[in-house]
Parts: sequence; C-alpha cells; structure tokens
Amino acid sequence: MKRLPTVLLSVSFASLLMLAGCAAPGATGTATPVGIDGEACEGRVPDALPGLVPSDNPALLRQALLASGKGGTCTARVFAVQEPVTLYRVFDSTVPYSRFGGWWSASPPTGTQDSYRQAFAICPTWSRLDRVISCQIHPGTQVVVGTTQSVDCGDGRVFPKTAEIQVFVPNNGEKGIFHTGACSPPAVWP
Repeated sequence: MKRLPTVLLSVSFASLLMLAGCAAPGATGTATPVGIDGEACEGRVPDALPGLVPSDNPALLRQALLASGKGGTCTARVFAVQEPVTLYRVFDSTVPYSRFGGWWSASPPTGTQDSYRQAFAICPTWSRLDRVISCQIHPGTQVVVGTTQSVDCGDGRVFPKTAEIQVFVPNNGEKGIFHTGACSPPAVWP
C-alpha cells in the first residue's frame, strides 16, 4: 500500500516533465532559454515538480550545466527532493559502478538504443545502454533538472540539443556515493 503514492508521484512527475519538454520556446512570452555559452536551448525546465522544491546549489548546478557540444544539460534548475521520487537509468552492464551514475530520466526508456541515445545525447563510448533500473531518490537530496545539451562524440557523431528532460543525481558509483534506494533489479534493455 505504501508503494501506491510513490507510483502516482512518479507518474505525475514524468507527466509534468514531458509537458515541460514539449513547450515551444517562447510559448510563455519569455525569452528562449540559453545555455552557459549563450547558445539557445531546446525546451524548458518546469518551475515546479511533484516531490521536489526549488533549491540553490551553484556548485551542483555547475556539474550538470555544460557548454554546447559537451553533453549534460543546456538549461537547468536545482531542486531538493522532499518525497521519494522514482527515476530511471539506462546503463552499461559491463561497467558495474555505472548502474548508479549521475544521469537519470523521469520516465521509463522507450524506443531503440539509437533513438534513446539521440534523445538524451549519449555517446556510444560512454555507455552500451543495455540495462535499465528504476530507483527512488532519497528525500533531502538535491538534484539538477534540465534539458539535454548537445554533444560531439569525437568520432564523427554529433547529437543536437533536445527538449528531453534529464535529472542529474550526484551519485558516484565508483566512489560509493549513492542518493538512491529502493531500486528495481537491473533488466535487459531494450
């Protein structure tokens, strides 16, 4: 019974993020968001999210907000988790610590590996994208929510900016730093 509110919360969170990602730049009458390099971003970051409240952490924001061609987020905000929020991570099963890395999404992955890679600007050398888990983010954790920045993979592949919303959680599986729990077992993906 305790799981039901969390499931509803994650569905609401994912729905709000999808709506935010679909907003046309300038739709609210405000200027088009730009990244740290002054280049226009795609989509918008929502002002409010279920289970999260706006927060301030410039150092955390700097970890996720990167220049064009570098990956990460293009435009973003810091939020503090007030209630458990369920997120999803596609990772590389050949790199054990990558299961609890920093980059997550608010909804289960869909489509092919290639379409997911393009939507979230993930270079093939970064991850095989062959497993998926869902986890809850611990209350009290600060996260960065933002639109996807472009990336130049250095092998001729360039993925453009997208309105897809990413969530940066300051996990570091290699160093044993985790802000996630209540995780599903890894599943083969896609």
